[in-house]
Amino acid sequence: MSIDRRRLLTGTAALGFVAAAPAIGRAQEPRAKIRLGLVRLISSGPMFIAEAKKLFDRVNLDVEFMYFADGALAMPALVAGELDLTASTLNAGVFNTVSKGAPFKLVLDRGIERPGFGSMTIVASNAMYEAGYTKADDGAKLKGKRIAIQAPGSIDQYLLGRAAEKAGLNPRTDLNWSSGMPYPDIIKIMGAGQADAANIPVPLAYLAERNKVGKIVGAGSDIEPNAQLACWVMSTRFLSANKSAAVRFAMVHTHAARLFTKAAAAKDPEVIKIISDATRVPAPLIERAAPRWTWYDNEGMPNVESVMATRASACVASSMSTAARKPDSSRPAYSMITWSSPTWLTGPRSDPIMPSLPGTGPRWPPPGRRWRRPTRRSAGPPAAGSP
Repeated sequence: MSIDRRRLLTGTAALGFVAAAPAIGRAQEPRAKIRLGLVRLISSGPMFIAEAKKLFDRVNLDVEFMYFADGALAMPALVAGELDLTASTLNAGVFNTVSKGAPFKLVLDRGIERPGFGSMTIVASNAMYEAGYTKADDGAKLKGKRIAIQAPGSIDQYLLGRAAEKAGLNPRTDLNWSSGMPYPDIIKIMGAGQADAANIPVPLAYLAERNKVGKIVGAGSDIEPNAQLACWVMSTRFLSANKSAAVRFAMVHTHAARLFTKAAAAKDPEVIKIISDATRVPAPLIERAAPRWTWYDNEGMPNVESVMATRASACVASSMSTAARKPDSSRPAYSMITWSSPTWLTGPRSDPIMPSLPGTGPRWPPPGRRWRRPTRRSAGPPAAGSP
């Protein structure tokens, strides 16, 4: 089945009911609980802000945070019903699982590589740098080199593969991919001379350079501006049984993400302390990384074109390992992402949580975006060109 952007979106399931919902005082709705899987990363900052500022209390939500060393470890817990919600980077495994009918959907933006704000950083080994690889988008220099990535079909592979493609190379055959390692291990093997280049987020990239493991040659956004880094993933069972709670969570997240991106630009000391306390990363390192903490779309919408492009790049992963198969397209692509628009449900755009004023109604469609009521063939509003 052919895949296109419109088929990727659906407003008919899960949170799509928000478009037609009346203005509601969310704080008056029944208290609900959400079990949320989280990794202690700077980019998880909106959740740390929401917890510290008690934003969930304002919409009658009890959120149980369950921490994982890596996001990949949270996905089995979600599938097993031990979590209601977690974040996932976009990779071949996730796309393949969803297209085969996994019990979850991608529902909200969880980070975009906007120029100047994205956290992804291209690091070259010292030898690679001395050989002339000094710019992230100089993909020609990657030919025949050993590229370390976390997982096949991941954002790491997508960005460096795009650099190679733009230079006329074939990422499947012209680059030597090595996968299956968390970022700290990637830094270790680069220091041991076993990797020539890698995509490493800040502040780890700064630590790699400070420890003379390699050199920073640019940002991931130098290669592909506004690439979608990750999405929030929610259990379809939870969506079906707790639509109001799902919308209230999205409202809080969208609001907290705005506070997060604003704080990143301003290097807000209060927010830096909140993130430092939650992640146990020293505050000076977090401050140095600002504003490159990860960008969030102001309306909570993923960059759908980027999601589609990342999915297409899974064909690279299929050539690397028999365990990493190309995502199955036998199921409709709209089973993958649920369009949600909780931001426009409540009151003034400057604060999507408080107050929810009687008679304000949903802000739909959002400013500058056209929408038509979803059908099976076409659903949801077009994606924004840039966040």
